[in-house]
Amino acid sequence: MSPSPSSSSPRTADVAVIGSGIVGLSTAHHLMDRGLSCLLIDAKGPAGETSFGNAGSISVGNVMPQSTPGIVTKALRMLANPLAPLKLDWAVSPSYARWLLQFLNQGRLQHVLPIIDALSAINTASRSAWLDLGERIGASELIGHTGYLHVYSEDATFAKGEWERGLMRERGVAFDVLDAAQLRDLEPGIGAGFQRAVFQRDSLAMRDPGEFCRRLFDDLRTRGAASLISSASAIVRQGDGYRIDTDQGPVHAGRVVVAAGAWSNALLQPFGLKIPVIPARGYHLMYPQAQAVVLRPTLWAERYMVVSPMQAGIRMTSIKELTALGRDPHYALIHRLDPEARKLFPGISGEPVSEWAGNRPCTPDSLPIIDRVPGEDIFVATGHGHLGLTQGPVTGRLVDQMMAGEATDIPLAPYALARFG
Repeated sequence: MSPSPSSSSPRTADVAVIGSGIVGLSTAHHLMDRGLSCLLIDAKGPAGETSFGNAGSISVGNVMPQSTPGIVTKALRMLANPLAPLKLDWAVSPSYARWLLQFLNQGRLQHVLPIIDALSAINTASRSAWLDLGERIGASELIGHTGYLHVYSEDATFAKGEWERGLMRERGVAFDVLDAAQLRDLEPGIGAGFQRAVFQRDSLAMRDPGEFCRRLFDDLRTRGAASLISSASAIVRQGDGYRIDTDQGPVHAGRVVVAAGAWSNALLQPFGLKIPVIPARGYHLMYPQAQAVVLRPTLWAERYMVVSPMQAGIRMTSIKELTALGRDPHYALIHRLDPEARKLFPGISGEPVSEWAGNRPCTPDSLPIIDRVPGEDIFVATGHGHLGLTQGPVTGRLVDQMMAGEATDIPLAPYALARFG
């Protein structure tokens, strides 16, 4: 089912949800369970941005933030390596310079351990939220119980990972350390250069992230949700609620949820907020479908590249390019990694059939923002970074509980706006 024409959408609702990625759609799903009317507003419709192009891993075991002790040295080495994932869009670097300093500061040990606990809490809650949502909308077949595999091409990198593995053990993450034979039992098509691996058993895999979001959107529309395929430019207090200005005219709602990813900041600034969320652009290439080349999302630790099986083919994702909204993608960055993808899985054949780039909304501490704007009926759900797919459904449930004034499944203090001062 395709989105209904914008002109037919009601112009009022109990709640306007700005953003139709997995976070916004999941939030609307729970709000509608309470009998609230919802209006979804998104410039590109369901999964038009980052929720479409991710690696498909529902990574419940990934408890490590992007910034950790030693990140300065690691980042400098990455910037000097053309095959490393970290890239800076130097032309707009002043726009994210302050964020980058905050990011480096969050890598200090006294900051990292509480962040790991917060990531563990939300990711652990994510698994059941995904399974419940898939069952509710009749899309369980799109969720694979495959686990998430991290493979290593260098013994030194694997050895350094023991600190991380210890932290995972302390937090009850279910994982196995595999030798070369065990790795090939799990992934027979893996390249010869990989001898060690870590397998996160409880992680799930999305076989088509875009299709899941479209199915969720169709379910919401069937239940009565309205949609407006339009850009939201401003939120303005009006009477007992809010006017949302869009490029197709104003709409009105009693409450607003801002789940607009990297576009959230501009909508919140008039309310005195400047959230440290910047676009970190990721890329993917799609290869032709081939049977049994790769069976689950597999991350090459040294490259921070993931190869995943999808319904439409084989997807390779990588790159964290710090940039600004509106900048043209640099597709050469991901095409440069094509030979590396074939080292990881030599069975990949044919040329890439499509390319994609999207802006992940990243915070300096790798934690999402899930909170209420002080003094307003505006709620924020953004900043999920590299774990947006993983955390989307549970974030929707947490936002719903917060809006209802109920106790939330996990404490929300680590994800609050106040942490940024």
